[in-house]
Amino acid sequence: MINRFVSAIVLLLVFQLELLSQSNTKLDRYFEKQIEKIGIVGLQAAFLSEGELKWNNSYGNKRVDKKSYVNDSTLFMIASSTKPITAIGIMKLCEDGKLNLDTDINDYLPFKIQNPHHPNAKLTTRMLLSHTSSIIDNWEVISPLYTLEKGGDSPIELHDFVKDYFNSGRKYYDSLANFSSKPPLTERNYSNMGYVLCGYLIEVITEMDFEDFMYQKVFEPLNMQNTYWFLSDIPHDNIAYPHQPSDDKNEGFEILNHYGYADYPDGQIRTTVSDYAKIIELMLNEGMVSDFRFLEPETVKEMLRIQYPNVDKYQAIAWNSNEFDHWLYYLLMRRLPSHTGGDPGVATVVSFDPEENVGAIVFVNSPPSSFLEAKAFYLDMIKKLLKEATKY
Repeated sequence: MINRFVSAIVLLLVFQLELLSQSNTKLDRYFEKQIEKIGIVGLQAAFLSEGELKWNNSYGNKRVDKKSYVNDSTLFMIASSTKPITAIGIMKLCEDGKLNLDTDINDYLPFKIQNPHHPNAKLTTRMLLSHTSSIIDNWEVISPLYTLEKGGDSPIELHDFVKDYFNSGRKYYDSLANFSSKPPLTERNYSNMGYVLCGYLIEVITEMDFEDFMYQKVFEPLNMQNTYWFLSDIPHDNIAYPHQPSDDKNEGFEILNHYGYADYPDGQIRTTVSDYAKIIELMLNEGMVSDFRFLEPETVKEMLRIQYPNVDKYQAIAWNSNEFDHWLYYLLMRRLPSHTGGDPGVATVVSFDPEENVGAIVFVNSPPSSFLEAKAFYLDMIKKLLKEATKY
């Protein structure tokens, strides 16, 4: 009787492995076709099922002019998909009792930050995390600070950049371009600088460099061993080069330098899909990662809760359930917590379904050349991965 039971279990496992193998083959064919169809240089993709990483694979090249194949350890720059990670750092401070999301940020800062059009309006960390603070991005300041021409990390320290951006009279301050004319909590303005300020809050409160806090308190406990803020921290050269579509269509792609920027808490992380899967696992399992409790269930629920539904009915902490902003997509699928990222030569997309306990991640080092192509890229790949995850 026992032998029959064991045999049945073995047959079931073999059947499941065969199904998974077939699914993997289909996914491989799909992504290989997508790379050729869209013109992608290199790509990593993953899906989670039952709250765990079940599949990931890598395709294409790290650099278009060389046979330097992407593998599962290749680092990709993930742009704004960094923001949920920065938000997790803030939530750790909340759990430790060092920060309250609804306290005025000026109670923590060594100098005062205020919207000059509404000087008496309270600014809170919750507003920063939900893009409702009235702090806006002055791209005439931010863009020139990208180190695209020479490459390498930005030489500008985070605390210096924040002081120069938010203090009247400093070199990056502009009352009209750095702040909305409308008061906080009246509209959603996607704000990279709000997340930069979150990074600075972490520095001030912990008296640690922001990146050191994140390495020690987030990446190490989550076993994210292939995740880095700075190029200078990376101990190898297995990094996907960013590529931009060339102005000359006959040339294909322009290969960009590995670069950095002063506003790095809002982006810049270089990581792998398998490392980033720890972040999604954390969200799907109410704060648990590999049987290790990293956040309390209430903290994760708060991150996924819509923060100010009267201002934006889709915006949670970092995550947004209207990230794809495409009516057809949301006719075919439910709205899910998601984030995308885009920087020169970089495109990323992350989405997960807490009810089905599945998630999907895609990183590429060559973004589509047009807005419509980008939408199609995001929607189709994520739909495919989530569909495969629910089958698993």
